[in-house]
Amino acid sequence: MVLYLICPKCGYERKQHEKAPEEICPGCGLIFAKFKAGTLGRPAPVVEAGDAEESSLAARANVVLFHVPDEVDQASIIARAVLFAGLVIYGVRLAAMDIPSWEMASSLIHLPMVPIHEFGHVLFRPFGEFLMLLGGSLFQVTLPLIFGGIFLAKNRDPFAASVMLWWSAVAVMDVAPYMYDAAHPQHVLLTGRTGETGAHDFIDVLYDVGLLQQARAVGYAAHAFGVAMLVIAFAWGGYVLYRQYLNRGL
Repeated sequence: MVLYLICPKCGYERKQHEKAPEEICPGCGLIFAKFKAGTLGRPAPVVEAGDAEESSLAARANVVLFHVPDEVDQASIIARAVLFAGLVIYGVRLAAMDIPSWEMASSLIHLPMVPIHEFGHVLFRPFGEFLMLLGGSLFQVTLPLIFGGIFLAKNRDPFAASVMLWWSAVAVMDVAPYMYDAAHPQHVLLTGRTGETGAHDFIDVLYDVGLLQQARAVGYAAHAFGVAMLVIAFAWGGYVLYRQYLNRGL
């Protein structure tokens, strides 16, 4: 017997043919029996307007970030599981690549990011030299996040959004060696020259913000941030995939 049709914690409304166990909320995983046992005999808490609004926002965010259709095609689950496994394996391999030698520049995923990076310079050119120089890397990192937002808002597909977060994380890790190289330029860029004799985005950008001498530390920090994004993408995508597996059509 279903204890709650609408979850008292996250507000998720159970669908008529929900595949998830009846005693657990498909939205947040709340075990209804424990919740009910914990609230029996207790006075109803006084909820302030601000707290109610916060709770409502949290519930909405939970539904958006972890939305699962009433029923998911099993073939789709298998395809997504294969994709997820490939992204984990490849992502870990990319995260382990050497920063000083810019090993990622020889990776398969680096090449398609180059035109995106270059278009970013053109896109941000009207906003001044600083943003024009930073715009290549900025657009390289934010473009997949824009796609991810579209997948969440329009398609209600958090798994696809997690893949876009993975892409953005990889883009951050790809930019990190470029930052690292700014202190003592060694790598040959698209101009055919190193930053010592040619254009180098981060020599100017880091100089303008007073961090050129700390370029190597900035590069390592950016790489660490990219790895953190990667871990979040793995956890998010894996959890959504698990919940979709629970709702698979048999």
